[in-house]
Amino acid sequence: MSGAMLLHRTVARRLASTGCVARIIPRVGWLGTRGCLLSLLLLASAWLASRALACGVSGPDGVWSCSLEEHDEEERRRWHVGGSGLYTSTGLRFSHGLRGDEERSAAIASATYAPTRRLTLQTSAGATLDGQLKLSGGTYQLNPGPLVALGAAFRVIDGPPFLIATSLLSFSAVTTRAPGAAASAVGYQAFDLRVGALFGTTLWKVLSPYVLARVFGGPIFWHHQGAAVTGTDVYHYQLGAGLALLIAERLDVFVEGSALGERALAGGAAFAF
Repeated sequence: MSGAMLLHRTVARRLASTGCVARIIPRVGWLGTRGCLLSLLLLASAWLASRALACGVSGPDGVWSCSLEEHDEEERRRWHVGGSGLYTSTGLRFSHGLRGDEERSAAIASATYAPTRRLTLQTSAGATLDGQLKLSGGTYQLNPGPLVALGAAFRVIDGPPFLIATSLLSFSAVTTRAPGAAASAVGYQAFDLRVGALFGTTLWKVLSPYVLARVFGGPIFWHHQGAAVTGTDVYHYQLGAGLALLIAERLDVFVEGSALGERALAGGAAFAF
């Protein structure tokens, strides 16, 4: 039973004991009226407290999903919208023995819906802002282009501590330009499917440190020196850690990074409603 429910029952008993249900009868007197008003104030405070505690799904991959024991289903916030920035650095290998190193930065807007307390569904759209692909024959510029993603997260352990399973399917399309002012732009498309897990805890109801592990893969389609090539990542895993901070009732920020496998740094903010 939640603390708010216990408080509601305590106040209800207080109302009965002070005779509030019979407050129109003259013999209640001043003392009974004062006790009645005090009890009503406590009841209103308990109701407001229970409303304030009703949180939603926010943060990275649903870190702030509320537990069943703490909140009523009708008060759970099911939507959140947010924005984030992302930087990645990884090694790539292509057909014909071609290898390279890619760096790129992106900006992403996302919307997440939680049909249940444990499951969240996410859609995202954004753009690659800048990047480069370094090959032995030179460095290719990555020009801006769109990216979209669909994802889902499931809260396996509803802690603290918490364990969240994640999945994400994404697509990005940019153009590359070879060294030299006269070089023409060439299409560069990438698909990526990744699954992973976040494990962490929540401290003081506002701070959630976690560790992360993801595995991923997907093809890259490109033309190099007039020949069609396909590529993929050299490292198909990502290990790192993150931190989410609830700074207001509905607003939170997060930052996470990975130094093993695909190197990445991300940060953002989200608003729950």
